Amino acid sequence: MIYFFSGTGNTRIVATQLSLLTLEECRKITDVNPLTEIPEGEGIGFVFPVYSWGVAPVMAKFIDELPETFWEEVKRRQLPVWCVMTCGDEVALAPEMFSKILSRHGIEPESIWSVIMPNNYVLLPGFDVDQKNIEERKLTDAPGRIREIARGIRQHSKTVDVVRGSMPWVKTKLVYPLFCKWGISTKKWHSTAACVGCGICAKACPLRNISMVDRVPVWGINCCSCLACYHSCPRHAVAYGKATQSKGQYFAPEK
Repeated sequence: MIYFFSGTGNTRIVATQLSLLTLEECRKITDVNPLTEIPEGEGIGFVFPVYSWGVAPVMAKFIDELPETFWEEVKRRQLPVWCVMTCGDEVALAPEMFSKILSRHGIEPESIWSVIMPNNYVLLPGFDVDQKNIEERKLTDAPGRIREIARGIRQHSKTVDVVRGSMPWVKTKLVYPLFCKWGISTKKWHSTAACVGCGICAKACPLRNISMVDRVPVWGINCCSCLACYHSCPRHAVAYGKATQSKGQYFAPEK
């Protein structure tokens, strides 16, 4: 079984391709009630984006909400547990963070991998989508990397095969907690005058946190800062304060 979370589509691409290559069923965690889950398949995979050099909080929450009966069955059947992290460039100490989450349930991951995909974080100064040629190169390189990972999963490789980048301790231990405290908020989200009330942003939100009121999107409090609303808007009418005024958008391919 593969559990995945995806906002803008990068992780969906990786998870669905891994599903085909490993013959494991693939489920989006926002469509799953973790309390009723039972282990299925030949292994348990978690596929998620790296958020600010750490495990996406929405995935960490999902893993912790899986009941102990789930983990006891994983142990009884000796199912391998693995994860694939998608990132724009690097993951820092996110593998250690993932391992720590699993250790709370008495589980040690068999393998941890990363796949570089196009950048989509735009909410802070200095962060923007990739230039088109870089985006295309990453999307071209990704399938080969996914096939490599699928082979490793099938062969039960015991590995941590990731791109960590520079100063990983600083990024994960210092920046990530600040992101979790201050970087996940709905207070600054709004629509601009370019909005035509199409509702695409509301449909794109994986947490169903956006409602349309008189054809105007209204953000609730259950935001994970995945940016699906921002990147899905065909008129670039979704804004985060003034931070996104001059930023680009990323539209993940459907396949």
